[in-house]
Amino acid sequence: STRAGKQLVWIACSFGAGFVLLMLEDRFYEMFSYIIYGTLLMLLIVTFFVATDIKGSRSWLQFGIVSFQPAEFAKFATALALAKYMSTYSFDIGKLKSVMTVLMLIIAPMILIVMQKETGSALVYFAFFLVLYREGMPGSILFTGVCVVCYFVIGTRFNQVYMSDGLTSIGEFAIFSIILFSVSAMTWVYLKKHILFYSIVGISFTVLLLSYLVSSNFVPFDIVWVQWGLCGLIVGYLLFLSIKERILAYIPIALFAMGSVGFLYSSDYVFNNVL
Repeated sequence: STRAGKQLVWIACSFGAGFVLLMLEDRFYEMFSYIIYGTLLMLLIVTFFVATDIKGSRSWLQFGIVSFQPAEFAKFATALALAKYMSTYSFDIGKLKSVMTVLMLIIAPMILIVMQKETGSALVYFAFFLVLYREGMPGSILFTGVCVVCYFVIGTRFNQVYMSDGLTSIGEFAIFSIILFSVSAMTWVYLKKHILFYSIVGISFTVLLLSYLVSSNFVPFDIVWVQWGLCGLIVGYLLFLSIKERILAYIPIALFAMGSVGFLYSSDYVFNNVL
């Protein structure tokens, strides 16, 4: 009846369940993967309406003295559904239909879990994108996902921490610096424009260094506004080059920069009102 005793019972049950799962034939998982996935999605929906509020999270179902979290079981259900779908002959990571189906399988439980205020469990689902990368997903998508995580962590953690001028947010400054360098690196990797890479890096570094010296020693101002200007000029120049040279590859790089800035200023709202 003690807490330690209950934990011991759960450990014993886990070993028993693990043994049963290992003894099942592969065909069982292949036949019932979608059914298991659908059942767990239904449980996640039910949980949102009937679960009690525990420290702001509505993610636990309780039956007498037994309580469990469907979000944890949904992880392996999602893995089973992905494995089932990706093993079919029609699956091709290069086809839009396959990509959209895979994203739906991953994002559907994530949304339901976030609605339960259990964001920590939802973030685990990003690990599935590593599987997609191994399957042949473009590295640019994985890189974008990594950038999103970095923007969110840095933006929420250091947004209210300021540089020596007392006006420039370290969080915003760091993220804009990452955006500027990432955009320049993309021109090197995807377009082989080495001179353009050095130009963006050199001009950005020089302008930001001069801005910091002026703001710290003469007239204090928010250096982020300078970074705003640099991003705007770079995006405009990339779009100009796309038209002039008739190379569409410039456009995704410009969209990456604009999307990154948009995500930066939406992260605070998500953190305070969604998470």
